[in-house]
Amino acid sequence: MLYPWQETLWQQWQLLIGQGRLHHAILLTAAKGSGRGALAQHLAQTVLCLNGGNEPCGLCHACQLFEAKTHPDFHWIKPEQEGKQISVEAVRKCNRLAIETSQLGGKRVIFIESADALGEAGANAILKTLEEPPQNCQFILTAQSLDSLLPTIVSRCNKWRLSVPDEAQTKRWVEQQLMQSIKAESVRLNCGAPLATLAFVEQGQDIRHGKLVEAFAAFLQPPHVGLYDVAGLCASEGAISLQWLSFFLLDCIKFQQGAAGYLVHQESATWVEQVARAVPIAVLIRQARQINQLHQQLQKHTGLNSELLIVEWLSTFLKEE
Repeated sequence: MLYPWQETLWQQWQLLIGQGRLHHAILLTAAKGSGRGALAQHLAQTVLCLNGGNEPCGLCHACQLFEAKTHPDFHWIKPEQEGKQISVEAVRKCNRLAIETSQLGGKRVIFIESADALGEAGANAILKTLEEPPQNCQFILTAQSLDSLLPTIVSRCNKWRLSVPDEAQTKRWVEQQLMQSIKAESVRLNCGAPLATLAFVEQGQDIRHGKLVEAFAAFLQPPHVGLYDVAGLCASEGAISLQWLSFFLLDCIKFQQGAAGYLVHQESATWVEQVARAVPIAVLIRQARQINQLHQQLQKHTGLNSELLIVEWLSTFLKEE
């Protein structure tokens, strides 16, 4: 299944497939929550379809195996855990699979999900295979951005960018799926990505985000109570909560700089205004920088005591009194 915002890109790929001009290595960059994996798999199924059209028929043996997730010529390489690198062993296995004979007598597809998690060793391991691709082997790589990929990998792929729809379209699509209205800040907190926004609301994160921001705004104003309440809410939500607070601090900075029309927290503008009037801009800038560093630290080192580190960070606000 394709999503509405993917149709234009898919039609371009269909044209190349029909002309027999699809590059042996497709590199798709797209935001998390944009459905890039679904689009990549739709392309993979089309390539493997035994009827050879520019759309999977859904009826042939290959399509049935693909939909059952048992196609022997579809190989899916990805990080074992989110945030981890793709192991070199997985890449070497990928190289071996690339030169094997198709078990169904057709093409083979190697899908490298989150190729920006390859790391230097993994990228170097697959570089030669991309330079000299085996016959009838299609590579499909996805990534969030090109910044974390080696230039040598990027240069050997045909690059495509899937853009997220504009804010109004994303909001409308999510509301259609949920059959309820949602806040604009739910879209903005997820950088406009429709599937990420949908999951955000479905999982109740929009409600928990609102409670955290309200508690944080109350803490930042005299008499500065609720430090441990804020820390507890952050710890229970995980590292993503620090990203939410970072967005809030940036909104406070925007408000102080006269850019109130560009707030992420559109529906929480009252809290933004209250904090912007209570906290000096130098403090906001410093604390925003520090919370971003803390967010990166907690993502990299998952065994750290996050609640203690958050309490320490929140305590630095009080030192300004």
